[in-house]
Amino acid sequence: MSFFCHLLIFFGLLLTVSGQEVPWQPAARAEPASWPESVKEQAQMMKQKPARLIFIGDSITEGWDEDVWKTSIASAGAHNFGIGGDGPQHVLWRLEHGLLEGASPEAFVLMIGINNFWRDFTAADTARGIETIVERIHQRHPASRILLLGLLPVYEAKSPIRAWIGEINTRLKQRHGTQKTEFIDLSADFLEPDGNLRRPLYAEDNLHLTKAGYIVLTRGLGPALHLP
Repeated sequence: MSFFCHLLIFFGLLLTVSGQEVPWQPAARAEPASWPESVKEQAQMMKQKPARLIFIGDSITEGWDEDVWKTSIASAGAHNFGIGGDGPQHVLWRLEHGLLEGASPEAFVLMIGINNFWRDFTAADTARGIETIVERIHQRHPASRILLLGLLPVYEAKSPIRAWIGEINTRLKQRHGTQKTEFIDLSADFLEPDGNLRRPLYAEDNLHLTKAGYIVLTRGLGPALHLP
């Protein structure tokens, strides 16, 4: 191998180590112990019970208020494939282990990424991971629409995570209209005029949503998903 090739490899490794670049490969989770079984169950449901809408995400999706889900979403023919704590890397693992098998739904609804803030991923790398998910879904189900949701605001207006979320949403917005992807940012519905959270919509942790929050989220998705 030439000196030039060795040099290219060296700088490629340097970028990865320095945190400037993340190879977006699927990653399984060691915790919780129930995670592999959840992945298996979701894959089986995707294959055996076709649905019009497939929701994929983390705890924000998994924790959808039960009453709101039953009356406004499940009745439209939907599966909830949220797993608390997941990041884009874990969703990619799920996609490659059965979550894309079965009949093509009318639409996939994707909201993922917030957990990677605490894993020290940059906003740019996290956005690339989400974009990789969109590409994988499109490759397997090119006829399905992809509703790509912007990350919702969390914590107080001055929190560093707000700028991180804003950068991700700005990057994801560029996906709008490509590969049958529709980007929807509902951030304004969850904020007061001063930029702080609308407190009734959030749990005490200023991260997860209350029933009122899920009502607002569901209403925001209604027109795009033709919900009852």
